[in-house]
Amino acid sequence: MALRSPRALACALLCLPASIAWHGSGVRPRLPSTSLASAPLALRPALHTRAAPARLAAAAAVPEPEPQRSGWRARLPPANELRKIVPLAIMFFCILFNYTILRDTKDVLVVTAPGSSAEAIPFLKTWVNLPGAVGFTVLYSALANRMAPQALFYTVLSTFLAFFGAFGWLIYPLVSAGLLHPVAFASKLAAALPAGFAAPIAVCQNWTY
Repeated sequence: MALRSPRALACALLCLPASIAWHGSGVRPRLPSTSLASAPLALRPALHTRAAPARLAAAAAVPEPEPQRSGWRARLPPANELRKIVPLAIMFFCILFNYTILRDTKDVLVVTAPGSSAEAIPFLKTWVNLPGAVGFTVLYSALANRMAPQALFYTVLSTFLAFFGAFGWLIYPLVSAGLLHPVAFASKLAAALPAGFAAPIAVCQNWTY
């Protein structure tokens, strides 16, 4: 390589004795301990060979930037988040819809049932709902200890769906036909017992509600 400046020529002359001594003795001069970044490339081929796959893997792991969206699409979440948000939103809407319908319907069915009145609601909330909630909690805990979370979820969900489906398609039509409620037996109990038993008698008469 041609030396184009006096400074390069001086550096070559200074390094010439060391190079002659190195090739003549066969002993490689020791380099000062430097970092990998400052070491000469010719002295670390193995290090470069080992680091190359890691660099390629790191470069491949970096996700490509998503194309920028404009207009109303820029206000929407990304596509990978929409795949989770939309099903959760539909499920949340169905839960709120069913809860609202049941909350508004349950009291109406009890109050307007034959032989019943508003007195039955406090009795139901105290002596039916509370023990039922405690029993369901105990049953759910026992099932959670014996079943996988996914199987437990589908089991509980299937039970509720089966009950409400049966109520709409089987129980309520039979009640309207006068086949499930013991009206005559409840009338005999109301005639034999004091007036304070009106609420439990109404609950027994309209047990499907």
